[in-house]
Amino acid sequence: MRWARVKVRDKVLKGEVRKGEIVTEEGEFPLTEVKFLPPVDPPFILCTLANTPEMLGFKSKEEGREALGTPKFFVKLPNTVVGHNDTVVIPKSGFRPEVEIGVIIGKSLWKPTKEQVKEAILGYTVFNDVTAPAEFKKESYYAMRRDPADGKVKRMLIRGNHFRNKNRPTFSPMGPVVVSPDEIDVFNLSMRSYVNGKIIQNGSSSSLIFSVDEVIYELSKIIELPRYTVITTGSVGYKAEEQSEFLLEPVNGEMVAEVEGIGILRNEIRVEEQ
Repeated sequence: MRWARVKVRDKVLKGEVRKGEIVTEEGEFPLTEVKFLPPVDPPFILCTLANTPEMLGFKSKEEGREALGTPKFFVKLPNTVVGHNDTVVIPKSGFRPEVEIGVIIGKSLWKPTKEQVKEAILGYTVFNDVTAPAEFKKESYYAMRRDPADGKVKRMLIRGNHFRNKNRPTFSPMGPVVVSPDEIDVFNLSMRSYVNGKIIQNGSSSSLIFSVDEVIYELSKIIELPRYTVITTGSVGYKAEEQSEFLLEPVNGEMVAEVEGIGILRNEIRVEEQ
């Protein structure tokens, strides 16, 4: 099943998406006549960090798994969420798209079995983890820390958290539809992003180091996941020597994130005025 949440004549409706229309309890409407809303209002957006070899600068998933040890995460705030065709406001310091699979949790999870993890997945959507890489530099700071290389306490540069670069308003587009788990296998789906028609990313979910189930299982051992939590899988890489430094100049136009079999998420991009 493919479903979406839309606004029609000031009414918020949910329905099944079929061949150019959405079927709701209020009737059937052409997709061209509805406004797509984010599929859910998530209490949390929990993002998987550097979950492909490309994003780590490695060539194989085995190298990546050894380097990471366990899945790594950061948080995006719920008020960063926008829907399909909404405007994303980008800073003058630059930006980049990060196409990801968004996993929507359908029921609360806390220390589940691996089978319960599978049962809790409500569906999959396209998520664009919009990022402002230059803002990340502001998170770095110096502190007296023990250097693991020689065991001595010294002044060291700490990179800090992903906060300024990830949590600007409109930085979490998602949608337009949700695909139920019984309809799709997310193991080997092509994933692409574009800005003004130019391809920025081109990869596959087969490169994910930790699978969707592994990511959810690890997270649910750390915190309780409420219903409608959105978990993102991590993004594919860029053609760059150092992935974290990849940056696009600020530009107006259109940004697209596409995941095979799930959907195409389009957003206008507009450079902030101040």
